[in-house]
Amino acid sequence: MPIHLLQIAKKLAHDAGKLALKYQEKGFSISTKSSPIDLVTEADKACEELILKTIRAHFPDHSILSEESPAIEQSGDYKWIVDPIDGTGNFAHGLPFYAISIAIVHKGKPIIGVVEIPALKETFWAQEGRGAYLGNKQIHVSKRDKLQQSMFATGFPYARESDRYRKNIELFDAFYKASNGVRRFGSAAIDLCFTAAGRFDGFWEYALKPWDIAAGKIIMEEAGGMVTNMDGSLFNHKLENILASNGLLHSEMLRVIKEHGADKV
Repeated sequence: MPIHLLQIAKKLAHDAGKLALKYQEKGFSISTKSSPIDLVTEADKACEELILKTIRAHFPDHSILSEESPAIEQSGDYKWIVDPIDGTGNFAHGLPFYAISIAIVHKGKPIIGVVEIPALKETFWAQEGRGAYLGNKQIHVSKRDKLQQSMFATGFPYARESDRYRKNIELFDAFYKASNGVRRFGSAAIDLCFTAAGRFDGFWEYALKPWDIAAGKIIMEEAGGMVTNMDGSLFNHKLENILASNGLLHSEMLRVIKEHGADKV
């Protein structure tokens, strides 16, 4: 695999992160998409254009799947999966938990993931077979093997009347009572990276799209973690749910999920 793809992905994420910080300073317009709580900002669109413009210019035969634009299908073997700002709600409220997420897939297989958290000055990245890193330091999942000692993360769907929303409220309660705590940061990309770095021990969520998790998934796996769907099956993004853990807790997390029937919604 051309090494320059990793360097370009890291630079694009970093440059988009700097642009997002500039919008935080000067202000930005906000609009809505699927619901009043599903936000998109001027900064989302500007960061996306910065990233996509470079991809289109340098790799015209690469496909692109990005949150705020129509998919671009090309003849080449590579696809870029982009979330220009994951955690837009946080960004819109001035919270630091938002990220630029860029993944590169080769013939259907993720090979590179980069997640830039500009407000925290942290860059997580991974390349297939080379491990996962925070900056220049290699990261690994935690070694905790008991629910009671563990801390988890989750997120909630925009559709607050859906079965998945109600079921996840139930799961949140169950894991909160069984563990050291559950956090809701509002960015799946960050949740996956924090789990990869051992800050969290596991993460689950419904109603996610490929751009939410593509980069974080390879970072998790290269850090030694396990990623499946919430029924324990081989991960398939079309099911729109994810369970990620340090591996040691995976079966216990699945047990809790299945006890509450949360694997079937």
